This record gives sequence, structure tokens and C-alpha cells, in this order.
Amino acid sequence: MTADTTLVRSEVRAFTWDIKGLSFSRENKPIFDADVTTTRTGAALKLFTKEGLAGEYVKGGNARAIAAATKPILGTDGLERERISSDLRLYHVKDDPGARAFVDIALWDLAGKVAGLSIGKMIGGYKKRLPVYPASIDGAASGFMSKIEEFADWAEMCYDHGVRAFKIHPHPWPDVASHVKVVEEVGKRVGDRMDLMMDSYCHYRSLADAVRVGKACDAYDYFWYEDPYSDGGVTPFGHKKLKEFIKTPLLMGEKITSWQERMAMVLAGATDFVRGDAPIDGITGTLKLAHACESIGVDIEYHGQGPAHRHLMSATRNTNYYEFGWTHPDVPTFEPPIYADDYYDGFPGAVGKDGCVPVPTGPGLGVTYDWDYVEKNTTWQVVHEL
Repeated sequence: MTADTTLVRSEVRAFTWDIKGLSFSRENKPIFDADVTTTRTGAALKLFTKEGLAGEYVKGGNARAIAAATKPILGTDGLERERISSDLRLYHVKDDPGARAFVDIALWDLAGKVAGLSIGKMIGGYKKRLPVYPASIDGAASGFMSKIEEFADWAEMCYDHGVRAFKIHPHPWPDVASHVKVVEEVGKRVGDRMDLMMDSYCHYRSLADAVRVGKACDAYDYFWYEDPYSDGGVTPFGHKKLKEFIKTPLLMGEKITSWQERMAMVLAGATDFVRGDAPIDGITGTLKLAHACESIGVDIEYHGQGPAHRHLMSATRNTNYYEFGWTHPDVPTFEPPIYADDYYDGFPGAVGKDGCVPVPTGPGLGVTYDWDYVEKNTTWQVVHEL
């Protein structure tokens, strides 16, 4: 007998978690001090069917916008992800792609539970373990990674943990010369044994500065150069022009808010790799982007960690590395402690000796959330039901 997958109830919570040892300067530079704490806010969603099965997703997000996105889908079939994704984008939640994506991922979790399969298996996943690259914390105001040579120190420590790729986040250091120096220092230390990436986070205000850093990447054969311009990473002409001066492949798309715009950057010749981002496009949109890129021979690289990206990577031929978005030796993870099983997204604790992380195998997202923790730290909640 077919289960009734009509959506009848949504529960949304905002919750907080603390990151010990971290604060930020007025210029938004990280400060590392054992006596300080930063509090962050996440969102948690449960979407219930008529028969009581729930699709779940928990991550950073705007809980109020997510709650608004659940209202128009109640009374509809929760397995109709394609229609729901399109309707939310076109009619109901036009201005908040993160809220739409949050709902979409929870619906994929529901579909996997209905089918008794992981999301990875539902979309044809075959990879069991995923090679990792840690991305450094941003250039710090004080503490470790406030000095150029410490980025290279961290890259060497990461190498000792088994990974064979590393990404630099020098932003928000204002002096572009320091960005060139950190590219060179890391390249000298580990460039002959690790794939290296440089991510300026759209920092450079001129073509000249972007070229200066790109030339440094060229000298050490960097794997990619990511989001150079302060245009927000959205101008095809500028990035195509930059590619005329440097040989290091560009990776663009993090700051663009739809998979269609990301693909347009590819087709304009403005990037060599493209960012995929399930927390922005959902699994539905990100899977479309992956297949579109595959059809023209372009690789997609997923932005940040999480079970949704592990499942997508497991089924994507044209991708290379799983990203740990921020890493620092004194802070094991910047993610909330939301799992009641052995799933973990901290570095290096989540990484095996082979430099890889596993793909969850349980139904849906394949993770068990710690709802006691979420409820204990809830700051706001709302329930919508038919």
C-alpha cells in the first residue's frame, strides 16, 4: 500500500550554539583566545506527512524565512520536489534562496525515508569515501594564522592528517601584498605534494590586484583561484578578462544565488570550475547544475560541509574534493553539535587516514539529529499545520 505523503505540519526552530576560543575584531578578523566565546544561530526543520513520517534538516539558516516557506506547501504531496522547488522560487519565496533550499533538502530527506534509501543511492551514488581539502580560517587579527608563515604551518599539519589538498582564506587582510606572500609561502612549503587553492572571498578592488595574486598562483601551479573580485563574483566579462592574464583555473559561483546564474557564468567563459551549493539551490537545483556542467566537461565543486553535499558528491563524476569550510588547529569545528550518531564535520576528527570522509548510508540524509540539544537551545519556534 502506498504511503500518504501529503504534508500536514511543519515545525521550525531557531537555536544557538557556542564556539569556544573564537571572537571577531571590528574589521571582522578572527581572534583566538581560550577565554572568549562566539554564539551563532542555526535553524531546524521538521516536515510531517499525514502518516507521521518526517523530513528533517538542521543547519545555519534564517528560521523565520524557512517557516514562511513551509506554509504554501502544506496540503501538497511532499514527494513532488520538482514542482515545490519551482513554485517556491517563482511564487512564494522569491527573495530567500536559502529558505527554499532548506525546505528542498528536508523534502529529499523525507523521500529517502519513504523509499528506505539514502539520498546518495536515490541519485545514483557510487562513491563511498570522499577526498577532503581543509580551507583555512580567514587571516586572523591575533593568534594562530595571523602570520603568513602560519598558513604554511597549518598546511603541513593538514598534510600530516592525511589530506592532499589545502585552501587559503587570507581575507580580510587589507594589504594585497600579504595575499601574494601567503600564496608563495604555502606554495614553497607544500606545493609539490598538495593541490592548493586560493580564495580571496571577493576581496580585490582592481584587475591589477587580481592579476598580481593570480600570477603568484601560476608560479606554484595552484589547483584553482576562487572569487577574486570585489564585484561579488557575478561579472562574467571581468573574470573572462582575468583569464587572459593568468593560467590558474578560476572557480566562481559562491556568491551567485541560483544554479541558472552559475551555469550562465560557465557558458560565458568566466570560470573553469563552478561552485555547487545545496544550502542555496537545494539538492534539486544543485543536481541539475552538476549534470549541466558534466554535459559540457566542467567540474563542479561543492561549497562547504554537510550530509547533503556528501550525498551529492557520491553521485557526481565531475567533482574533486569535499570542503571543510573553515579550519584552525585550536577550534575542532565551527559547526553546531547537532548529531546524535557518529556523523561529524570537524577537522581533522572526521577524516580517515586516507584523507577521506565517508558518505552516510542510512535513509534520507542518513543522519540522526540530536533534537534534545536543539530544543534545549531553542530561541524561537513556530508550528504550521492544516
